[in-house]
Amino acid sequence: MGNYEEEKVRGGMDRRSFFKLGGLTAGMAAFAGMAGCAPQQEMADTGGDNETVAARVPYSVFETDILIIGAGFGASYAVDAARKAGKNVIMVDKGPYGYSGAFGMSFDIMHTWDPNSPTYKSEDDIPNSGFLRDESLYRAAFMESELGDTPDVCIANFGEVWSARNEDGTPFYLYDFPNIRGIEHSMARQWSDHFRALDYVMIHDRTIITDLIIEDGRCLGAMGVHVPTGEYRVFRAKATLAATGGSTQFYGWNSTSCTSNNVCDNTGDVEMSLLRHGGKVANAEFCTYDMMGAFPRSFVASEGSMVGADSVHSGDLMDKDGNYLKDDPELAELLGSQEGVIQAACIVVDRGQGSENGGIYLDCKPESLSTMRWMYQRNAALLKEKFGFDFTEQPVEVVPEMYEHSGEMLVDENAMCIDVEGLFGVRSNTGAEGGNNNTANRRMGRYAMKKALEYIDSYEEPAAVTYESVAAEIERLEDLRTRQTDDPIRPITVRRSIQYACAQAARPSRPTEVLEEAKAELDRIMTEDVPRMACADDSLVYNADWKDAIETLNLLDLARLFVYASLERQESRASLIRPEYPETDDENWACALAYTRAEDGTLSYEKIAY
Repeated sequence: MGNYEEEKVRGGMDRRSFFKLGGLTAGMAAFAGMAGCAPQQEMADTGGDNETVAARVPYSVFETDILIIGAGFGASYAVDAARKAGKNVIMVDKGPYGYSGAFGMSFDIMHTWDPNSPTYKSEDDIPNSGFLRDESLYRAAFMESELGDTPDVCIANFGEVWSARNEDGTPFYLYDFPNIRGIEHSMARQWSDHFRALDYVMIHDRTIITDLIIEDGRCLGAMGVHVPTGEYRVFRAKATLAATGGSTQFYGWNSTSCTSNNVCDNTGDVEMSLLRHGGKVANAEFCTYDMMGAFPRSFVASEGSMVGADSVHSGDLMDKDGNYLKDDPELAELLGSQEGVIQAACIVVDRGQGSENGGIYLDCKPESLSTMRWMYQRNAALLKEKFGFDFTEQPVEVVPEMYEHSGEMLVDENAMCIDVEGLFGVRSNTGAEGGNNNTANRRMGRYAMKKALEYIDSYEEPAAVTYESVAAEIERLEDLRTRQTDDPIRPITVRRSIQYACAQAARPSRPTEVLEEAKAELDRIMTEDVPRMACADDSLVYNADWKDAIETLNLLDLARLFVYASLERQESRASLIRPEYPETDDENWACALAYTRAEDGTLSYEKIAY
């Protein structure tokens, strides 16, 4: 099964080490001969001044060259670059490894690439991205990535099959345009199985990262909780890469879930940890939407389990009277891009021609459905079989579904966080795009790892490591797990209050009045509800309440950043539409709004020009 949730020590090959600490110092000397072990005195001092926590709560420490938080597209291309360099890697996956997030949706993933496979001689040859983003970083990452990014190479290297073909045996391209080509079914789990089998890659899954370990301005790794056992785990690394994907769980509530296809685990763990350490989080107002079938309300809004339209299928979108958007001259010119489809839908709704729930309609007659993505066809057939709902009999109401959210750390030209040395961002170049597609993830994953490898080539161990922040974080987490309050509120209740508060404010069109109401409610939740939040029990084993409590605090910070930044940005740009400020204003707003958080929760920002 390979190096998976277990410790393998193979002489000098594997420099990771495992210890039980925090008061359990007996037996340390037995490990002193292992390669890469930290000095015993340093370990004995772990916990700093917080002797109470250190004495009563054990935790495990793992050491590695590189820590990768996340296990999706960007993380996989990063670990592939690291293993070619012969470095030891720990990957931490919040979900079941190989099945979590978009990476686990093997049946659905659209693998996209530039059909011309250009090899650019200089960054000046690369076309402008078209989005508000760090253009220099975008170009630098582009230069590093094209070789090997085509599906042909991926399929050959990882034993995948190109299952979708035309009758004559030629590949079937769902997207086949001059600037982009795409196929479905192209990311099976051979990647994750391959990495899991390597001796120098260790996988920790079902592990939630709760804090970054930052001392003297350097990131020394991260820590978190293994959800099945409640064990605290500390990951000590020379370089740390954050590759956790977009976080959208604050967006509304549709009877059974938020209006997003992102899994419930996407709550901005790393970025919100950085925010608590005083670091900057930028572009929180930007996100990306698709028009997905969220209604009848008993159906969850999800790209993977419903029927919907993206920019490629926008020709089948209609208003409530059955008029196709493509036949309206004002709207037709918007339908060629994802953000344009959202803008067109908002125009229809503002005209009073939208659906009851603030969306529009998708024509799903058989000839239209047959041209849609395979998974939409599959879902239509499945829902008809199980629930008797026939999508081909009537137009389907579709609403804006947030499937990517920005809210990213700011990085320099080396993809390193500008606030913390040794911390690299794989998804830190999204800007107004609101999230990375798989092409950008591949580029940034490979580029961030290249720069991390350069960083550790000249790495010098710190003179001392106190791990005081580990003890402080354990104190915070223990309080969340064991807290008892008068008139307690369950974490899931607080979580839903956040989602209700953002149900309208997080839509593409964000009127000032709606944002102000959401801001007031989120601030109230922070001051009134969070102090009352308490778990139903204090169990360590699969304590879902405890996990919800940890994530709910992240989600609240994330939602407040989103609303505050949306309210502050007085313009419309991409999929962010401010009715009071309908035009894009490059003179005043071609910048990132970089927010910091004070200990009392107060948010402030500075403009950082791109």
